[in-house]
Amino acid sequence: MVDRIPLMVGIAAYDIFDTPPERGYDDLVLLAAQICNTPIAIMSLVGEERQWFKARTGIPFSETSIDSSICRLVVEENGPIEIEDLAIDPRTAGNELVLEAPKIRFYAGMPLRTPFGTIGALAVIDDVARAGGLSVEQRAALEKLAGLVVDLLELRRRSLALAVTQKRWQSLFQTMEEGFFLAQVLRNDAGDICDWVYHEVNPAWVRQVGIPAEVTIGKTYGALFPFVEAEWIDLAAKAVAEDRPVPFLQRVKATGRWYGGGFYPVGQGFFSGTFREVTSEVAAQNRQAGLIALGDVLRDERDVTVMISQAMAVIGEAFSADRATYGELDHHIETLTVAEGWALPGMPPIAGVYRFDDYGRLRETLLAGEALVIRDILTDPRTRDDSQGWLALRARGVINVPVREDGRNVALLLVHFSHPHDWADEEIHWLHNAADRLEHAIARRRADELQIMINGEIAHRLRNTLAMVQAVARMTLRDALSREEATRFYERLQSLGRAHDLLHCEEQHTALLGDLITNILGDASALERCEVTGPVVRLGSRAAMSTALLIHEMTTNACKHGALTAPEGKIAITWHLEAQETGSELVLLWKERDGPAITPPSHGGFGSRLISFGLIGTGGVFLRYEKEGLSASFRADAEKIMRT
Repeated sequence: MVDRIPLMVGIAAYDIFDTPPERGYDDLVLLAAQICNTPIAIMSLVGEERQWFKARTGIPFSETSIDSSICRLVVEENGPIEIEDLAIDPRTAGNELVLEAPKIRFYAGMPLRTPFGTIGALAVIDDVARAGGLSVEQRAALEKLAGLVVDLLELRRRSLALAVTQKRWQSLFQTMEEGFFLAQVLRNDAGDICDWVYHEVNPAWVRQVGIPAEVTIGKTYGALFPFVEAEWIDLAAKAVAEDRPVPFLQRVKATGRWYGGGFYPVGQGFFSGTFREVTSEVAAQNRQAGLIALGDVLRDERDVTVMISQAMAVIGEAFSADRATYGELDHHIETLTVAEGWALPGMPPIAGVYRFDDYGRLRETLLAGEALVIRDILTDPRTRDDSQGWLALRARGVINVPVREDGRNVALLLVHFSHPHDWADEEIHWLHNAADRLEHAIARRRADELQIMINGEIAHRLRNTLAMVQAVARMTLRDALSREEATRFYERLQSLGRAHDLLHCEEQHTALLGDLITNILGDASALERCEVTGPVVRLGSRAAMSTALLIHEMTTNACKHGALTAPEGKIAITWHLEAQETGSELVLLWKERDGPAITPPSHGGFGSRLISFGLIGTGGVFLRYEKEGLSASFRADAEKIMRT
């Protein structure tokens, strides 16, 4: 016996039980009866409890019990069954269809073999026995007809599958979150793609674009969107021309909204498009990048005016705004002096002095220290009656964020959109953050400028003091010191002055090692005979003073006893940073060559002691008196060099 479960599974694949008559099956059954010259023919599908006739001729009923089914034998044998006399065949002699009406006597059935197994039979039946059964030709024709029945069944199954697939895709089409449309490109007389016409859109398209489907279908892109942006047509043209998907992340300039998706060629000039609005995601990414760029500007730029201008450019671009600028408030918050700031091309100039009362009821909000947030100046009750000034600036969506100093408003950070703008909480928070950072940076720069001015005055007075010390020393020590000793004392004072000048040239607390060395060598008229190389290293105030005395002493010795006493003598001074387990060290190398032979000094004076102190007075000195000339290395902790 054949397992009934696979049988039922096979029939279920065609979903055909109890369906209405169909012409294709009826015609095949009639043809089978005519070819085999029988009064009855059936297309039987054998189920678990019954057999059902999808098509029949010559009998009035459409189904029998499974026990009365002779076609069941065909299914069980999985092959043709031909019984010349049903009344004497032991398999059918007791069948009610043989014993009672319609009292059938002859049966020939061909199996309906499908990819899911044999599920029934195409059978011809006679009410008289037929010795010899069907002819060879009839039997072959019946087999062919059974094959055609199976072909019809397979066509039905594929149609059902296609319908299910279409239903599934239609459901996906209707419920997908991404907007979808099907369109056909239009070409101009030159054959170039210049527009497209919509053939289908899904509900998500309607939600995101805001135009009903019945209005969209049959319309062109240019007709629906009068502000046609060529970039979108170019994307579709590229997809169709190159026959490949073209992804995009694109901004609709007219609305300021961003969309991500792709265009996909379909063939015959058709393409589909999917998209999703990603304005909030792009805005968040731009704001994050803007914070980083703003930090760089506020950290690196020293000029306040330039810093504010660059900061406005960062803010405007981070918001994809039309204008970002900065204005200083008067003490009573009656007028605002606005800088030109940053703006997109075509925006009207804004630099100038503005009275708040000319632009609506703004002062109450600003006096409270709150941000002035306006979606649209034409509808906001504070500005709608005084909109002309705003419109002259092409400002519709507006925010003014206070910049505070010592608890009072001193300036405003202004961002404008030329169209209404829905200000998100994240945007307002970001601008408050930017205003705070800008306030701190401006205060720090102005404090630095004040400190530089004070340091300059201190430096000026200290130089005068050093000059006075030199004059007093000359008068006091001219009889106590030899001329050579006095000269060296005066030169040391001059080196200290040089180090002090460098400390107050640009930086308040640091000097550049390279500048310090070259200036001291220049004072000694020795720079042309010296090679000075090394990376940029900043010295703290203590290290600068100590190093100045060290280089001065080494230069003086070279002029009196070393390489600079000979016409061809030269000095190489190099330095580098050397990594150590606990940090890094600054290593300064002094190497003389082509000078006279030298020997270690027999006794050390004050100059020798200065040299032994090294770069920051902690030693780290190694001297070698070689035949080629004096070589020396000086080492010190790099962090202490820069900090001390």
